[in-house]
Amino acid sequence: MNPVPVFAFTCPVKTNSGNKALEHLPVELAGLNACRPLIITSAKAVGRKAIRTLQNAFGDSGMTLGLFDGVTKTADLGLIEHLKNICLGKKYDAIIALGGYDIVDAAKVLNLAVSLKMADAHKLSPQTPVLRHLSPLVVVPTAAASGLETSKFAHFSRRIYSSEYLAPNLVVIDPRLTRAADGKTIAATGLAALGRAVESHISADANPFRDAYSFAAIRFVKENLPAAVNKPADRKASLAILNAASMSGCAASEANSARLHKLGQVFYDMQHIPTGVIMGMCLPHVLGDYLQEGVNDLAALLLPLVGDDEFSRTPAAKRADAALAVLGRFLADLYGALGKDLPRNLREAGVPGYIMEDILDVLGKDNEGPYLRTVVERIAG
Repeated sequence: MNPVPVFAFTCPVKTNSGNKALEHLPVELAGLNACRPLIITSAKAVGRKAIRTLQNAFGDSGMTLGLFDGVTKTADLGLIEHLKNICLGKKYDAIIALGGYDIVDAAKVLNLAVSLKMADAHKLSPQTPVLRHLSPLVVVPTAAASGLETSKFAHFSRRIYSSEYLAPNLVVIDPRLTRAADGKTIAATGLAALGRAVESHISADANPFRDAYSFAAIRFVKENLPAAVNKPADRKASLAILNAASMSGCAASEANSARLHKLGQVFYDMQHIPTGVIMGMCLPHVLGDYLQEGVNDLAALLLPLVGDDEFSRTPAAKRADAALAVLGRFLADLYGALGKDLPRNLREAGVPGYIMEDILDVLGKDNEGPYLRTVVERIAG
């Protein structure tokens, strides 16, 4: 293996994963000099049982827990200002985000407001300078995750905040919280992880540390998502998918290729469709286009997808096509297993025609807007 002459990689996220991982939280927080965490979540999204499981994990630790369980998909900086005042008034010294998507994004922006001691959180913007480490942030993901929970990004009120300091200090993945209610939920999480990991793995700027994260994420999804879809309550399979999601977020923070992410995010922002659902639809189209462009290394996908033996038996010139074929069969099996529960196009996903022009307008503002619009047209159905 030839070393890359120049590269940079930053991943500040520590991962605790496995049985009773939650019970280690008090020790981890103490190590971060925190003893009064505020739990940020949505009772509607994660359920009361998940909240109790997290609270009970603190047992007789003596730590004081706060709880806000009203995060919604329409959360804005007004909510952040309200929660900032609570944190400062009650001297909460850490934030625990329970869940995914909007919950974690809100927690990241709240941590920014609290750590910078913003006089008015309404003045926060993506241009707000973040030049130092923030207060401790812990993410406890549940089955419905986007993969960006561990990333340096926060998508909040249709704005994108980005800083390596926004990434959580710790992610805790506990199988008591990773089991999904249905196959569609875990499939969407797995497809989001796969999409982010794949784009990271083929990114033109080679980086061996990032590749290690994306490699493992791809392998975990390939080997475990079918089992998790067929049996959403499978602890081992669902835990593997959430680990893949966590790793994909770390890799995505360091990747340049992000077409799948952009497509998935705009439909989530405007229609609240899980990003993985859209990324699954777009994956064959976007990868096929990457292959035609010849800039990204699609041949590198074959090894995490099939393993050493089949990779070595495949001629180098055919590895990219072979990888796309493996992914095509994988997706076909997944859609076959879920049937109508996992939409194959925007029509099946229920995207109304009247909103399409707005979506295309938003995509058109991107530097790859004309291309992204063509992908949307291909998945319209």
